[in-house]
Amino acid sequence: MRMFHVRHAMGSLAEGMVQFCAAIVHEVGMTLIHQKMIRAFIQGRYWRHPVRALRIFQAETARKNRGYKQAWEAVGKDAGWTFTMMNGSPDEATLQRTGGEMARRLVDALALEPTHHVLELGCGVARVGRELAPQVAAWHGADISSSILKIARRRTAHLPNVHFHELDRATLPFGDDSFDRAYSHLVLFHMDKEDLFLYLREFARVLKPGGLVYFDTWNLLHPEGWARFMWELEHHRHKRVKPAHRNQFCTPDEVRLYVEKAGLVPLHILDSSFWVQTIAAKPSPQMPTDALKALPRNLDNLLPHGKWYY
Repeated sequence: MRMFHVRHAMGSLAEGMVQFCAAIVHEVGMTLIHQKMIRAFIQGRYWRHPVRALRIFQAETARKNRGYKQAWEAVGKDAGWTFTMMNGSPDEATLQRTGGEMARRLVDALALEPTHHVLELGCGVARVGRELAPQVAAWHGADISSSILKIARRRTAHLPNVHFHELDRATLPFGDDSFDRAYSHLVLFHMDKEDLFLYLREFARVLKPGGLVYFDTWNLLHPEGWARFMWELEHHRHKRVKPAHRNQFCTPDEVRLYVEKAGLVPLHILDSSFWVQTIAAKPSPQMPTDALKALPRNLDNLLPHGKWYY
């Protein structure tokens, strides 16, 4: 009973602090987004990580969109925040567990073999790559943030076949026909549609003929995808500028169009969940489309089954 009263008192105190800070914000003429951030600071206990809270506040209240690179460089300065931004993982153990689970899904979905050279676009801290690399000949991780890649290098220092590449634009620093497989998980929906399409064209260029690629985006036609779209709308509508790394949304037909116009062949477009999950191939004279389509295995395991980030 005493613990109940303590918790109730703390809850009342937090709510009182929110109302007090909101009143101050109103008096000095700040925006609604400042009020939301103050509420999040108190209720979300951001005060336990004041430096992280300051960086989040600066990102949420920015007056200028400085692009993907600076947005993710800010995230990479805080390992805890970076882990959370990867897939909601709160710690290293969770990062390794969820990375291993996704790696196993990709082994089947992309029909990975020990001789394959694999590229991950938007590798982050190598959540998936760290667990996937021991199963292939070479794994290459490309990301736009040097600070996040620093964390990735530290996490994969024990793996001799891991290579990292820092990006600064929507081009990949590799020659034509360089990779057997490629993937981009929980990444492309952070980009403008134009950049998403440019990266798909780059996949078509750097994959070997018959090579496979997997990527996913938010599914606007799914009820949960639409709910997330509306959440994003409300979350960003009062900001001076929309952040570069905000979530964006596609329909399955839109994804198919991008894939085909990029020079790839769509093999499987899974749209029964809030993700549009796509497996495509670079055309090959030696392998007809039906043969390529038969390569992916256990596609049901690839579906999120209710988990937004996995």
